[in-house]
Amino acid sequence: MTVVINVKDDFRRVKSKRQWRPLKAPLLLPLFLFAFFGAAIVHIIVDQYPRVDLWRVFDPFPKNIVREYRTYDARFDSSVDSELAGKIKTDMKAMKLEEIPRFSFTGDAETRIAVTGKSDESFLFSSYLVPVGHHYWVKNELKSSELLSKEILVSMGDAEFVKTILNEKFGEKQWIIKESEDLVSALETANEKKNLGLVKVEHLSYEMQVLKLDGAYFLDNPVKGGINYGIAIVGEVPEHITKAVYNNTADVRVGEFGTAKVAKINMTGVTAISRSLAPKITASGDAGYPAQKIKEFLKDADLTHTSNEVSFVDGCIPGGGMRFCAKPEYIKALQDIGLDIVELTGNHNNDYGALANKSSIERYTKLGIDHFGGGLDSEDASKILVKDVKGSKIAFLGYNYYDTILGTGALAGVERAGANSYSVKKMESDIKEAKTQADVVIVDFQFQECYSYPPSDVIYPICYKPLSSPDQKAVFRKAIDLGADIVIGTQAHQPQTFEIYNGKLIYYGLGNLFFDQIPWIGTRQGLVLTHYIYNGKLIQTRITTTLYDSDMRTYVTTGSERELLLNLLKAAR
Repeated sequence: MTVVINVKDDFRRVKSKRQWRPLKAPLLLPLFLFAFFGAAIVHIIVDQYPRVDLWRVFDPFPKNIVREYRTYDARFDSSVDSELAGKIKTDMKAMKLEEIPRFSFTGDAETRIAVTGKSDESFLFSSYLVPVGHHYWVKNELKSSELLSKEILVSMGDAEFVKTILNEKFGEKQWIIKESEDLVSALETANEKKNLGLVKVEHLSYEMQVLKLDGAYFLDNPVKGGINYGIAIVGEVPEHITKAVYNNTADVRVGEFGTAKVAKINMTGVTAISRSLAPKITASGDAGYPAQKIKEFLKDADLTHTSNEVSFVDGCIPGGGMRFCAKPEYIKALQDIGLDIVELTGNHNNDYGALANKSSIERYTKLGIDHFGGGLDSEDASKILVKDVKGSKIAFLGYNYYDTILGTGALAGVERAGANSYSVKKMESDIKEAKTQADVVIVDFQFQECYSYPPSDVIYPICYKPLSSPDQKAVFRKAIDLGADIVIGTQAHQPQTFEIYNGKLIYYGLGNLFFDQIPWIGTRQGLVLTHYIYNGKLIQTRITTTLYDSDMRTYVTTGSERELLLNLLKAAR
């Protein structure tokens, strides 16, 4: 907010009397000089005395001194948030000399404390406008040059504010700005080719989709990915006074948005480093081969997760068929992506026996990789994993629905490693407990997969949808009804659609991360979810599309490859 302060030409007279006290010893001269110049520096910094009068502070022949101390009139613009205005005013009122205030506040002052988008201002408080669409939009970026050609949707009452910032940032233009009482709903029904939203960062929500601005993503790079504005003093106030105000309002800036408080979590789908992927790894000479093209992206997070379905087995000889194992050295691919959390809800971890699964879990632990959704036994498998990241606590719960229904040996037992079993009662109790420990609760399911293997490499629309039997929507939505914030399916080899249900996020299937299913477009595609949590609140989940081809090295897709998958998921919603 920018405050414009009018300078009054009346001066307050302050009289100071000091008694002369002669120095008792010449040896005190160095101490005297040190004190004099030290006091001079301090008083200049805090602006307590005009520089020309500083010598009188230690005048050995004191007399009545008359000093000029100017009081500035100022007012707060209506554009300044009332709570922030109150904090800034309190700090400015504390600036005084012998009970004479540096500032007085009147409604007709020419100098204002106001919101401005001019980057050359010294902001007392800084914030951002964030470009957004709806979470369902396929479009995910724009150029600043496009702002003028779009209809800009904003929250009710923000139109003039946004117009002011845009004019100061980009020059006077004929902006097309439309207010909406429900910005999320307006964005959902808007034409993403003709519209965009601008929202104050404090109002950003996961139902919106942050759009890249000139190639920069706001939650990773606020300065380039957002439109910066701030509160500043607007008026003819000397620079040293403005700096003094800035120094005196440091407590206000504690509330500024910053990425240092944002927890970033990457979550991926199925990992199965086995079968036909093994010869590719051997030929490359790099055990981290599957991750070569995507590792930099995945490890750029505070936490990185995958659902690994295949145990690392000593003496493993990966072959064909439906019984999987991975060579121990293949764990390098997980290390290369910066894996912090491995989900063990999968139904193939016990393919070579519970002891092989147990050995794999012990490998994870030695590497500092946490696990959930499965474990060394049923007690370990059912534990709630809670991670504290940058002041936000996130709980991870995982269940194997499919094998619970079938009653297979993939599940953990009293003395057997395996996946965590599922029941509504168990999930209800777990979510209730998790909500007492964490700010955000994430529930993952190993559900029944859709048979996404048509006779040829064609798009298979039915498997982009949730299963109807068993009723996947009902099971996933039940977790939301019981209090989960995000529900994710990690069973799908072909990505499935996503939705906002009762104001919460459901992703029915993320598809493959690392696997060998190259004959079908659906199983080559995948999704990565990046959750951004700020001060204990989920503010965004970013969807990144992936693909691998015949070389089986997964990479992030853009352009037509990205749009193809998102449009298929949109049609399946």
